[in-house]
Amino acid sequence: MASEIKVDTIVNAGGDNDSGIDLATNDNIKFNIAGSQKAIIDSSGNITTANAGIITAGRFINGTSSNDPWLKGVNSSGTETFFVKPDGTLHTDGNILVGKSSTGAGTAGSEVKPEGGVFTADNDVPLVLNRNSTDGGIVSIKQANSQEGTISVSGSTVSYNGFSGLHESSGIATDTPVGTVVSTIDELDVYSAKQGESEEDNPKSGKARADHAKVKISDTAGDKAVYGVVGSFNIQGKVNVASVGIGSVRVTGACAKGDLLESNGDGTAKVQSDDIVRSKTIGKVTIGNSSTDVKLVSCVLYCG
Repeated sequence: MASEIKVDTIVNAGGDNDSGIDLATNDNIKFNIAGSQKAIIDSSGNITTANAGIITAGRFINGTSSNDPWLKGVNSSGTETFFVKPDGTLHTDGNILVGKSSTGAGTAGSEVKPEGGVFTADNDVPLVLNRNSTDGGIVSIKQANSQEGTISVSGSTVSYNGFSGLHESSGIATDTPVGTVVSTIDELDVYSAKQGESEEDNPKSGKARADHAKVKISDTAGDKAVYGVVGSFNIQGKVNVASVGIGSVRVTGACAKGDLLESNGDGTAKVQSDDIVRSKTIGKVTIGNSSTDVKLVSCVLYCG
């Protein structure tokens, strides 16, 4: 025959009668300390604390004021991993995954992390940006919190503002000055072993890259194979060749705004002898410069 002991409260034998466990209410266990109720365990297993919070497995719900976290998450070590404010704001130092359980661009789903976001879809558009009614900006692109460019929409027209079109290539040294004129050679570029600023492995490493020609510093005056000018180099040492849009060109000799430019045969440009856009035309000067030395000149590029 089973035995049972029925009590309403449990206190310690040392005489601390204002601290203990209160069992007087059905389906609730109350914990009192110094004569004050500090927590309740209900029939669902939730623990309600004295500050109006509820502790359940892995989370803490609080509602004492508008400034207090409403929901907290902790790991097995007791370290707080995220919290949600009453206004719905989520705060976390980790990654937020939607539709996926692991990080990485190769897995479908959305990933928001302190460094940015990754959005992957198997058979759909990964990211949709919709401006519902008026014309205007869709994307604002900033560096050091200063807007350097935008993508905007007006009716059926999408505009890329502050635009320079670049072609990734290889074949020249990474210390080649910005604005140096380059020409294509009859050889395809290949994918580098690493990719991106995080230097992750490139699954296409060493494979030919369709339609991406290798380049050389232009060594022929009036070269019809001119491809553009050096815009920058990426972390893998690939050259980004600026071919269309705005850019800077190293020019030998004086030039005036509106002048067309062609290769000088030494990695710089010179003023073209006529004002007809030809296969050898690099671009058009937008800000003239009377110096006869080699200098960077602002242009609109036509190579692309």
